[in-house]
Amino acid sequence: MQQNKWLLQEFNKEKIHSLAQETNLPDIVVRILSARGISDAESIKEFIYAGKEHLFNPFLLDDMHKAVTRIKQAVEQQEKILIYADRDVDGITSLVILFNTIQTLGGDVVWYIPSDEGYGISKTVLDKYRQMNVKLIITVDCGISSVQEVQYSNELGMQIIVTDHHEPPIDVLPDAYAIVNPKKTTCKYKFKELAGCGISFKVSQALMQTYGRDFDREILVVSLKKTDNGYDAYILKVVNEMVDGETAFSFSDENKKTFYSLLKNKKIISCGDELLFSQDNNEVKIINADVSSAKDLRDAAYIIFEAYKKYELLNDGRMADFFDNNIDFVALGTIADIVPLVSENRILVKNGLEILNNNPAKRFGLYNIINEYLKDKNNISAKAISWSITPVLNAAGRMAKADISAELLLADDKCKADDFFFELKKLNNERKHLQTENIKQFEKNLKEQCDIEKDKIFIVVANNLPHGVTGIVASQIAKLYLRPTILFISDGQFAVGACRSIEGFDMVSALDKIKDLLVKFGGHSQAAGLTVEVSKMDELRRRLKDIAENSISREMVVKKINIDCELKIADINKKTLDSVLLLEPFGSANMNPVFLIKNVELKEVVVMGQTEEHLKLKISQNGGNPVNAVFWHGAGLRQNIQYKDKFDILFNMELNRDSIQVSIIDIKKI
Repeated sequence: MQQNKWLLQEFNKEKIHSLAQETNLPDIVVRILSARGISDAESIKEFIYAGKEHLFNPFLLDDMHKAVTRIKQAVEQQEKILIYADRDVDGITSLVILFNTIQTLGGDVVWYIPSDEGYGISKTVLDKYRQMNVKLIITVDCGISSVQEVQYSNELGMQIIVTDHHEPPIDVLPDAYAIVNPKKTTCKYKFKELAGCGISFKVSQALMQTYGRDFDREILVVSLKKTDNGYDAYILKVVNEMVDGETAFSFSDENKKTFYSLLKNKKIISCGDELLFSQDNNEVKIINADVSSAKDLRDAAYIIFEAYKKYELLNDGRMADFFDNNIDFVALGTIADIVPLVSENRILVKNGLEILNNNPAKRFGLYNIINEYLKDKNNISAKAISWSITPVLNAAGRMAKADISAELLLADDKCKADDFFFELKKLNNERKHLQTENIKQFEKNLKEQCDIEKDKIFIVVANNLPHGVTGIVASQIAKLYLRPTILFISDGQFAVGACRSIEGFDMVSALDKIKDLLVKFGGHSQAAGLTVEVSKMDELRRRLKDIAENSISREMVVKKINIDCELKIADINKKTLDSVLLLEPFGSANMNPVFLIKNVELKEVVVMGQTEEHLKLKISQNGGNPVNAVFWHGAGLRQNIQYKDKFDILFNMELNRDSIQVSIIDIKKI
């Protein structure tokens, strides 16, 4: 029977109950968040209640101002703009968001997604678009590692703006006109884990703001306090909703001219005495802000500033429309790219799912996928997108025809959407067949080329297989054996590989140590791609095995399951489930909570499914009423499960249509 390592943290019941009262949340919600390191009232409330007003200012990203002013210039001068995207769902949604934004603003914009060229920018493609008189290229979800290609584009006279979220090269960045990537070492942006579509959304948001009446305008936020002789004031200088300077100032009633000279005809935001500003010709906006709790005038100024930002958010219809018209695509790409669903990502996905569920039919192409592949069309969750929508959209890219998925999402009428969906369904069926064939070949080669018991990293080469699903197969092998896995497909001269890693082993860092052997590489710590000359494969294998041997401990290859909370079977009810659902959307870094129930008896065990690989069970505790449960892919353990024995089980609790579903994750005999 599978023996994974179960990890259950101790907790203080009194502290949990106190936090629950302070945050007005159920104890179980606070317990789960505390188990995940969110253990103070402010952080808990921020996690649960954060809305779009808590999203960070896009201009806080390095090079953002430079990037969007250049894009705006290209739009206004009708320069031809190329959006160069990656071919997965994150790249496609990134493209759709930025393309629609630039087109809405009247820009001359085209797009390209690689087919056979592999990941990143291709010099051949650059040559093609140079002939089409492209002046500006914007990469989305790619480009941060394309040092040589960006240099080549510069030589051709085409400027490049790189927007990406992958790990930057350690040694040198591309010589691009601007690079918008929160993972740059120089970037102080608070949240580093946006997906490519999140970056594209931020760029598009900032671009839209360049057309606002207050763009690049200096605004003064003023807090005031009446004194015996006049006023004390604290002034924040704000540009594009970012504080650019602070000043404390005092003046007498007789010396107001000095105060007015400091204001210099700027736009004034305050919640003080409007009459004080009426003698000057400033534009004044009096904000209803409660500053009674402020420690001092500086604190009051920041309270006024926050109130002003909320006011602008609520009253700027143009930006509200932009948000609603793009946020569902951000949710789609963010979920697909398996980035952490915390902080901004959680806000973006939560709002995007709400928009999508309210009116899925407005997206003609996406609605076709929902109707065809989703069982519960009234509940488009992060899980539904991850399991049912992402694989279909990714199928086109895996078959080197990602433009089909892009066209589907861009389709502005039902007839177009239907035509592209017909093509996508065919590609998805081809992808499934290709995946089956590749799994068979790579599993055979794995046993021949690797020592499954001793190797700490699996490096497997297959010859002349069709490309497209290597990453899926690598992911399956990595999860099954808990080993970093690199699968290559060789054409005789070059081998193109897909990498999937395990917790604690940074794949990009490992590849960087052998970059002298590689044609190119890029990606995340847990998923990456690379190309190598076949003649260098033996050396690559030797050096990566050495790196893995020195980096991967025995502890790292044991599957660990973090347990959020221990329950009794009596706790499996609608009230508990409703509490758990407050934590949605679930995904990376915010997984569906894992619960432990001890001392369980099995009342029924039945094999189910067309392939008879699943189990349906009835479980009870201390002679109580039994509860139905399923154990997906658990049939292999059937012979180890005896009715007379007692077990501890780990499970998820989730909504399956209108009923509670208990999905067993692991089981141990006691």
